[in-house]
Amino acid sequence: MHQIISDEAWRELLAADETAPASKFQRNFVRAAVARATGKRPSLMHLTLGQAAKVLEYVGQSPVKLTSGGRGVPGLEKAGTVAQWTLLGLLVVMVTVSSPAGFLLAAGIVGLMFLLRKRRRGRQAWEDATWSGSPVGTVQGIAVPDARIEAPANHAAPQPAAVEGQAPISPVTRPVISGQGLYRVSLGRSEWPNVDVVGEHAYSTAIKASLRASKGPMAVARDGEAEGVRVELVAEPDNPFDQNAVSVRWRNQVLGYLSREDAIRYAQPIRRIIASGLAAAATARIWAYDGGDRLQARVTVALPEPELIAPLNEAPAGVTTLVPWGSAIQVLKEEDHFDILCNHVPPEGVGLLLVSLHEVIRTLRNGTERPFIEVRLDGERVGELSNVTSSHLLPLLEHTETVGETALAYAKITGSALAAQLVLHAAKATEISNDWLSEGPHPAPKLVPWATGYDVPPAYAT
Repeated sequence: MHQIISDEAWRELLAADETAPASKFQRNFVRAAVARATGKRPSLMHLTLGQAAKVLEYVGQSPVKLTSGGRGVPGLEKAGTVAQWTLLGLLVVMVTVSSPAGFLLAAGIVGLMFLLRKRRRGRQAWEDATWSGSPVGTVQGIAVPDARIEAPANHAAPQPAAVEGQAPISPVTRPVISGQGLYRVSLGRSEWPNVDVVGEHAYSTAIKASLRASKGPMAVARDGEAEGVRVELVAEPDNPFDQNAVSVRWRNQVLGYLSREDAIRYAQPIRRIIASGLAAAATARIWAYDGGDRLQARVTVALPEPELIAPLNEAPAGVTTLVPWGSAIQVLKEEDHFDILCNHVPPEGVGLLLVSLHEVIRTLRNGTERPFIEVRLDGERVGELSNVTSSHLLPLLEHTETVGETALAYAKITGSALAAQLVLHAAKATEISNDWLSEGPHPAPKLVPWATGYDVPPAYAT
């Protein structure tokens, strides 16, 4: 009997996360696993590794298979793709030259490929609208200032940008100049543009400039694209349309805004960063098509979940160095310290903490001494790492202790009033570069204490 996955279950499985995108072969493996379990093959063109693991677990498959057989290895997957297209090309050539009827058969094969591709894109559009956490077409726009769109003289001037029936205001003439230090919201995680910006049509001049600077030049009837563009997120408490407004800016020029929904979600961590005298920096993907009379553009920003952008606590005093972000490591025996952890579980149930790592010696019954890593939160023990995991980090701790530094790391806390779980995110000693070691210490960014609200300066560009 086939398994049934409801739309509600799909929405949970495909909830946005900050993990890297799954490769083509990983997506196809997940699609095949779902087809075997349900009898239907979804599209899943935007699948991430985190979502892929959850889907496989849901249908009774091990997420380990995502990396088995060479899946996810760029070189092997590229070779597989080349082999696939080569074999298909040889088949089409053989069928074409075999007979006159073969030419029609080859044309039919190519036409069928395009038809299947179009059908899959249509299926993906349905999935985006039905299974997405924010269905297509339901995300509210945000009011943006008017910015005239460049148009040739033989075209009628486009209408000013107005959203939700509100009258546009004057063009942007006063960009906010940011001379502060940068706070990279990714914290070292892989950056994948996953949050859509709205109102790009009103900022064609800035978008074109960003593409030119990123070597993605624009020309009439041509498109341009740039990846990894550094942008800043600027809170605009004085925005006359939305006091929660957050603009996305490149070199102090507005490219667009977070939607109303996303602005509410990200307002707290972004305002905390700005109130600390820092600029919230992220990376973006910019695509635009210049049709001559109007610029079509799409800007997407790489943002983790809001609760995983800034730690809830402050770094301990003294000389500290922050270990680069790494894969998830489960902290053991945290249940023995719930009296401490319960005071740090945020109302949302998920948050980020700064913890310190310390080498401790455990003496076994036979007298053997075995070192392991103890995890402390604000100076108090909250758990430890396993012997195997400790062995991956101990060389790094020995180095930091030798130079008089205390090693810090980010930890994700999840819980409620009943229990709490702590997951460490720290790079292993083998993943640390010599340059990083020689450039230390690497102190954690200093943020103002966590609060429900922050005073930030006016920044609306008018």
